Amino acid sequence: MSAARKRECACHSGKAYTACCKPYHDGVALPPTPEALMRSRYAAFALGLGPYLVQTLAEGHADTGMAPGALALELSRVKDRRRFLGLTVHSSAEDGDVGEVHFSARVFEKGADISFSERSTFVREEGAWRYLSGEMGPYAPAEG
Repeated sequence: MSAARKRECACHSGKAYTACCKPYHDGVALPPTPEALMRSRYAAFALGLGPYLVQTLAEGHADTGMAPGALALELSRVKDRRRFLGLTVHSSAEDGDVGEVHFSARVFEKGADISFSERSTFVREEGAWRYLSGEMGPYAPAEG
């Protein structure tokens, strides 16, 4: 088995990348839940997959007003200055075409700990989950 096939997914699920977020990143499958989309977006930040991050934004997201190419380039460069070291999902819920995921992310930038917690809101648009918004707070891995 190749190193790429064995590589653990950057979303910290414990699964191999090929069996976790890669099908979403490659566009061969859609994340079936808000949590799966959130994990795939975290992994996309870690891997520098800016186009995927833009593609998975909801129509009402604040960044959708930016030129998609410029936004994708900016998001692709995040991995060059940040290290994504862990992800803890505290809760995930769906109600029809709206979902919420509460998570904590371990992130470092230039040696500084910039870890955070977020309550993300997702909406289903044309059958696909998209990231709408998030409320960030201090890192708290043990919150419920």
